Amino acid sequence: MSATIADLTADRVFYRDLESCDPSLPGLEALREPLGLPAGLIPRKRELSYARVALAIAEAAQAQRGGPPLRALLVIGDTENDRLLAHYLNKLPDAPQAYGLIGEDRPVVPESLIWDGPIATATRWSLLHPWATELERRGVRWDRTALLIDIDKTLLGPRGRGDGAIDDARAEGALAVAGDLLGTTLDISLFRRIYAELCRKEWHGFTLDNQDYVVSTALLIASGTISYEDLDIGVDSGELPSFAALLDAVTPRVPAPLVALHAELRERVAAGDPTPFKLFRRAEFISTVARMGDGRLTLCGELFTLAERLIAAGALGMATSDKPAESALPSPAQAAAGILPLHRTPAKVI
Repeated sequence: MSATIADLTADRVFYRDLESCDPSLPGLEALREPLGLPAGLIPRKRELSYARVALAIAEAAQAQRGGPPLRALLVIGDTENDRLLAHYLNKLPDAPQAYGLIGEDRPVVPESLIWDGPIATATRWSLLHPWATELERRGVRWDRTALLIDIDKTLLGPRGRGDGAIDDARAEGALAVAGDLLGTTLDISLFRRIYAELCRKEWHGFTLDNQDYVVSTALLIASGTISYEDLDIGVDSGELPSFAALLDAVTPRVPAPLVALHAELRERVAAGDPTPFKLFRRAEFISTVARMGDGRLTLCGELFTLAERLIAAGALGMATSDKPAESALPSPAQAAAGILPLHRTPAKVI
């Protein structure tokens, strides 16, 4: 069986920029003034302001379809950021009760569904069904409920089962861009090795776990602009405390194939753009939808089935992703070539 995320949500999907793919719903920019959010701020899921925006979009979507006021929000995800979203939703005044399920297939540990207040942790995605049964026992009414489903490594490529395909798509996109920029001078094995190293948690203090920073830094090393050893020393000594500092430091040494990209990165980073490497993100998008098309990247069967049942009972289906728009929505040229948004791309349901 193949399906799309939009079969559950229509275009009630928002990516990292918090702009709904349904233009009839408010997004971050429309909500800044009503919510008192400062200009230029793009909240992340681990922040209270993200919960405020997500709630406002959900309430607008429920009102748009003429449903009764929401009384419950179900956050279904795979990371501590999803747990924080449920936690912060419960801190908002006059907000519906939020419940959460943080899931992962962990076949080497016993099957368990452990509750901590309104948030449960599951070691199998199949435990979504008893989790929903418990919510019904607690009095949750589906026609007054919104589902806030995380996409990456939850609905798409569920963690512990198919999440590796998401990482592979990202790595393939990074390598494709590196090859386009450096051509035959690219040492592919070196780039792959440096990219994998910079993805490690030990580098998060410098990369901020930002793939744009990781891929850009790997490209600078692979091009000979800076060595891995000099980067390591600079970060440890404090001479290179940030990605922006690295870009400034290597400016005189950037080789010709990277000059235009380097200038663009510096400009976007200075402007506060969290996803400055647009070429990479477009390549990641192509690699991701290709894997959805050939069956390497699949939708979580248990979650899809549960969401279908709850939506049929009246629940509002919505999905969220931390992917930047460039990794999830086609450019005009890509759309003209027939490439669909990620949430409208069919994938196998397993």
